[in-house]
Amino acid sequence: MTDDSDSNPVSRAFELQRKTIEQSQEAMKQGLEFQQRLNEALVRGVESGSEARDRGTEMTRDALHNTLDAIEEMVPDASGNLDQVREAIDQQFDAARDASEEASERAVEFTEGSLENVEQASESYLDSVDEQLDAMLEAHEDLEAQTLEFIEQSEAQIEKLQEQAGTDVAAEQVEQVQERMQELRDQFTGDTEPNSNEQ
Repeated sequence: MTDDSDSNPVSRAFELQRKTIEQSQEAMKQGLEFQQRLNEALVRGVESGSEARDRGTEMTRDALHNTLDAIEEMVPDASGNLDQVREAIDQQFDAARDASEEASERAVEFTEGSLENVEQASESYLDSVDEQLDAMLEAHEDLEAQTLEFIEQSEAQIEKLQEQAGTDVAAEQVEQVQERMQELRDQFTGDTEPNSNEQ
């Protein structure tokens, strides 16, 4: 008897089960990594949205100043009054910019804090799952070794019984045991077709 996984259908069945578990584990890791990339993109989106708003505000301020400059060129006597308008515009835009920056900083901090909590929880969960899967794979390998050992011992005993079987009754019992062993092998290899000897 050999337990070489290339030739033993029971070993192949166990190996297939382990690969399925490992692929599920890898898929879970990739899913969490993808979620982290989405979270990072969300933070960048909040930051770039704030920058775009700031650029738009500054363009509006510049446009108002250009309009005042054009008026000043056409009406030189209005420069004193226009300086006061410029100052009022700058004060309003500065106040709006400060409020916007503060709101954006809070939004980014809140988003980053929330996402960091989610990532920490995800990583903790993944670590726990990794530990459980590692323990399960180790137990799975132990079960495979025990199963193969049981099958080998049983088949060795069957061979001895066959050698000792001198009557038709003993031969029939040996055949029944062989059928049960084949059913056990079929369960591990996924072959659920009924035995051809059964009615």
